[in-house]
Amino acid sequence: MACAQQVLSAGSKGVGTTPPNIDTAQPAGSDAPGYQPQWSLALASMWIPTVDISDEWAARFARLSDFMQDTLTTSMVTLWTTSPLWTLVLYMYLILYVKALRTFLLLYLVFCFCDPRPYDGVGRRVASIQNLFLWKHVNAYFQPKMVFEAPLNARAKYVFGSHPHGVISYVSQLVAGTTGLGIEAQVPGLVVRGVTMPATFAIPFFRDWALAMGCLSCDRSSIRRILSDRHHRLHQSLLVVVGGAEESMLAHHGSADLILLKRRGFVREAVRAGCDLVPIYNFNENSIYKLVNNQHGSLVHRFEMAIKSLFGFTILLFYGRNVFFTPFRTQLVSVVGRPIPVQRNYNPTEEEIKKYHDLYVEELKRVYIKYKPRYAPDAADIRFVA
Repeated sequence: MACAQQVLSAGSKGVGTTPPNIDTAQPAGSDAPGYQPQWSLALASMWIPTVDISDEWAARFARLSDFMQDTLTTSMVTLWTTSPLWTLVLYMYLILYVKALRTFLLLYLVFCFCDPRPYDGVGRRVASIQNLFLWKHVNAYFQPKMVFEAPLNARAKYVFGSHPHGVISYVSQLVAGTTGLGIEAQVPGLVVRGVTMPATFAIPFFRDWALAMGCLSCDRSSIRRILSDRHHRLHQSLLVVVGGAEESMLAHHGSADLILLKRRGFVREAVRAGCDLVPIYNFNENSIYKLVNNQHGSLVHRFEMAIKSLFGFTILLFYGRNVFFTPFRTQLVSVVGRPIPVQRNYNPTEEEIKKYHDLYVEELKRVYIKYKPRYAPDAADIRFVA
């Protein structure tokens, strides 16, 4: 009996015995499947190292979520910036390979060339486009910002000149379109109609998107209808990319070369309509894409000029971040200069047009010099090439 007590006493100090101060009483119902005594749980916490993986997995999911969000944002922005190309390719594919739609698509093409809406000063503007989730991704990708040198009157009419043209004038689309990111969002009640070359409205599908965004043709009759005094168009303002296709050929990364000195037509229309002139400089517009070297006299330059002489616009050779023409990521900042008061004259003289044009050029230069150190410190100085 004594030996048994000694063995029991010795065993109470060995491995696998119940530690002291642990209640081993088995409660009622402890014979149920899966029951584990409290002392067993205590031993597990004492002898088995615990690994907290919650933070590690949370970090992994956060990285995955960020990657997926960035991929979605990049994809949406790429679809937006390349929309003229892929809509044309889509139309060609459908008309060539989907016979059931061929008749409809041919009739639609005829409609594209006969539709008067791009030229009537009204178009088919769809204000609800500003609610599309696309602009959320554009906002996240480019972080567009607008700076106003002076307040604008929502009941007045203006002629905004947008500079530079860039490869495809993306910033001007944001500034003038129904995107919720431009002038209209900053000055409620002001309606700004952007204008573009007539050839835009010959691109199937894309033309309807441009019309919904509020774009109209840039020909003289269309501009005069936009700025006319008819009641339903009384407070429409105009935004024109002054440099045009010729300036797009100068849109090299970090440059600030403008075609402005010989462009006076927009000033004439502003004087005829009695609209104040307002220059806008879009910093980093030329950094969205990079042009292939097209120095004067090069093969690329001769090709671009030949296309321009034939069609009034040109086909630029440029590249982006990848083969899908994803634009480079950069902040886009539009600085709206101070309005230049214009006295209305239905038949302005050349001297009068020159006076307002000179004031416009000086105000644009002032805006660039003032804000370049803040928003584009590495950009070149502004140059008026022509």
